[in-house]
Amino acid sequence: MLKYSFLVYHADYKSFLTKIKNLGVLHIETKEQEPTEELQDLYRLSGDVGRTVKQLKDIDKSSEELEGDIPRFESGKEVLEKVRNIESQIEQKQQHKNNLEKEAHQLEPWGDFSYELVQKLKEKGVWVRFHVCRQKMYNPQWEDDYYIQVISDHAGFRYFAIIEQRYHKPEDIIDLPGVDELHLPKRSLSSIREEQKKLNREIELLEHELALIARYSLNKLEEYLLELKREIDENNAIHQTTGEVEEHVMHISGWVPQPKVQNLNNFLDQEGILYIADQPSEEEKVPVLLKNNRFARLFEPIGDLYELPNHKELDLVPFFAPFYMMFFGFSLGDAGYGLLILLTAFFLKPKFPHMKRILSLAQWLGGATVLFGALTGTFFGIDLIQSDIPWLSGVREYMVDTDSMFNLALILGAIQIIFGMVLKIINISMFKGFSYAYSTVGWLLLIIGSTITVLLRQSGAIEDTTGGYIQNGVLIGSGALILLFNDPKRHIVMNFLNGLWDVYSMVTGLVGDLLSYIRLFALGVSSAILGFVFNELAMSLSPDNIIFGPLVMIIILLIGHSMTLFMAGLGAFVHPIRLTFVEFYKNAGFTGGGKRYTPFAEQREK
Repeated sequence: MLKYSFLVYHADYKSFLTKIKNLGVLHIETKEQEPTEELQDLYRLSGDVGRTVKQLKDIDKSSEELEGDIPRFESGKEVLEKVRNIESQIEQKQQHKNNLEKEAHQLEPWGDFSYELVQKLKEKGVWVRFHVCRQKMYNPQWEDDYYIQVISDHAGFRYFAIIEQRYHKPEDIIDLPGVDELHLPKRSLSSIREEQKKLNREIELLEHELALIARYSLNKLEEYLLELKREIDENNAIHQTTGEVEEHVMHISGWVPQPKVQNLNNFLDQEGILYIADQPSEEEKVPVLLKNNRFARLFEPIGDLYELPNHKELDLVPFFAPFYMMFFGFSLGDAGYGLLILLTAFFLKPKFPHMKRILSLAQWLGGATVLFGALTGTFFGIDLIQSDIPWLSGVREYMVDTDSMFNLALILGAIQIIFGMVLKIINISMFKGFSYAYSTVGWLLLIIGSTITVLLRQSGAIEDTTGGYIQNGVLIGSGALILLFNDPKRHIVMNFLNGLWDVYSMVTGLVGDLLSYIRLFALGVSSAILGFVFNELAMSLSPDNIIFGPLVMIIILLIGHSMTLFMAGLGAFVHPIRLTFVEFYKNAGFTGGGKRYTPFAEQREK
């Protein structure tokens, strides 16, 4: 990236911004973090419109054939206002409907009676009072003492009415122990139900109107969202501009990738714009533009879950992608599940083109699962190594058992850790110089040199005496690099003290990092065991019936393997991410903190 600073005469500034926007190469440097009130309003409105667009898309997906007049709107703003008006009406009617449901719930134990008749009796001096108590608290003796009519028993409560002549004297009012008097809604149950039906019809009409808008006017709202995004970009560009020479000269700066520099320079020279292009300083936060091949781009969403690299370091996505794919296959470890993922992604890709990238990633992960499932001899929980399938006799010798899986997990972990340290050396050498990577080189020399020496001695390729000399040389060389030359700018004594702490941190850290890869073995074994258990359950629980036996077996297998695939798939997705972001990123010296390159460019419909 190169940093560009522009000085433009104020009268020509808006025209300059328009042309720069059409060019679409400048990532504007953020100087003012706090947006203006106008920008904040635009952000809120844009977010509101974006949510409405998503909502209408979901409505349109769930709608089939629609009848009715096609809505006509002049602008997306009108569409938004109409949608908000409909939503407000639906919300009010839904709230009214809920209130009616509460009233109906109060009246249900009493049945459908006329409240007007109760009022007429009251005018004649006959009062009907509504009471409730727990059934066990009800005393039948009350029926002999008062005019009581039991209405119903509901959910452990008894509902009854007391009919009395009211003389308006406190001492004449009947008060029974453990009994509560109820004040019911002043309408009948049937009228409430009728009003609810009317509200349901009105809500359905409003929802139908909303579906018509979603079907025929969504494009207007999407255009409005695009206009808002353009306005936000332009306002932000103005916001990041500073006025110089009594506001007569406008100054703005930003970042441009090296491949796009020539086009920008040609434009600036043609327009006669005064500019300065320079390399970024150490302190500046420079946006990053990832440039990965077709395979590595599939794994960028996984890398985005952590952080983008800063402009001074390598992008680790293409380096962790093959490992992540292998770790996923190792963790899921069932060829049947992998085949299911592979085929599902294959059939869904034509139907969901907007998810093509994710489904392509799923295909790679499914393929890796098939490979590791075949290697470990597991197919939908069936142990192929122990099976009596004749045509597998020639390939069983290539399948690995549980002990070999454990060792393979540790070997893959060691390879990734060492590979991460190699990348760390490259990273440091690129931006600081190779002398700053001496400590990491020392650790690589110690790990690789010691491992090779031990293997040579065990295989008999070298004698013990020779191996001892080589091992001592490895220890001396790596020790000097780790303890004495870990920082070329520090005093040798400080390097030694810092190196001792580095030794402690690395020894404890590397052991812990390596042991973390055992989770790959544990996940692979657990998914195989779960699949095997459900196979056994299906065989043992199916009844001895020619019809129901296979049916029950299929149901158990479908439910069991679906649960296993979900749980094992979740673990296979999460735990390799953990190994990538903790073990691999740490040993690769990943710093992160980068921000994505987002050029000031014309917003276009996707």
